[in-house]
Amino acid sequence: MGYYINPPDCSKEQFLHNHGRPVLPGAARITHDELPVCLVNNGAFTAAGIAYSAEEIEAFSRPDGRAKLWFMVSREKLKPYYKEQQS
Repeated sequence: MGYYINPPDCSKEQFLHNHGRPVLPGAARITHDELPVCLVNNGAFTAAGIAYSAEEIEAFSRPDGRAKLWFMVSREKLKPYYKEQQS
């Protein structure tokens, strides 16, 4: 896992509120226009991980005792945080 949202001008939660669409965990899917983002509560801090592949979705979905919320976010809004691999 390696791409996380850390906006310079607001919290991760505010970014997801402004630019994300909440979804149930099983509805987190990679689409042409959007990527899933998992907001993970680590206790002392939160992390907003971009699930850019099926493997990332699976890794974030594993039960580990942490509270997690899923959002779908446009690829355009994620550009500052994730550089897509070109085939």
